[in-house]
Amino acid sequence: MWIVPVIVLLALVGLLTIVVMILRGVVDVATPATWKVPGAALRALGLLAGGLALGTYAWGLVHVAGTWMDAADGGTSSSPPPPCRDHLDKARALQVSGYDLDVIPPGFSCELTDGTSVEIPVVPGYITPAVMVLGAVALISLAASGRAQSRTAVG
Repeated sequence: MWIVPVIVLLALVGLLTIVVMILRGVVDVATPATWKVPGAALRALGLLAGGLALGTYAWGLVHVAGTWMDAADGGTSSSPPPPCRDHLDKARALQVSGYDLDVIPPGFSCELTDGTSVEIPVVPGYITPAVMVLGAVALISLAASGRAQSRTAVG
């Protein structure tokens, strides 16, 4: 399945980016000179929120990757895949023909023989809303920071 290496790569790149963004945001917030530069505090907030959004998203990907590892394990009790067997009633679990991973938003679904799929709640419910809110805060803060810096550069 091609999506698993993509998930692992996104998680690793995301982890590095998260650390850099959060550290940069914390350093900027802790530096007294930051508060004197127009837009710098907004940039620090944007970096912190962006790092937290990426971290939350990566946490969702970790849940998906862990569930995939459980489903792809094989062995004598691999049909239906354990995540589907654990989250569906027995009758529906026997109709499972496969599974699918979603990257955006992070998720795992069991595909049934009738062509439908059932989303399995392996990713905590707060992941997608938190990523959306933190991402919006990051984008708005960074845009406002750029705008504030461009105003002082022109003026």
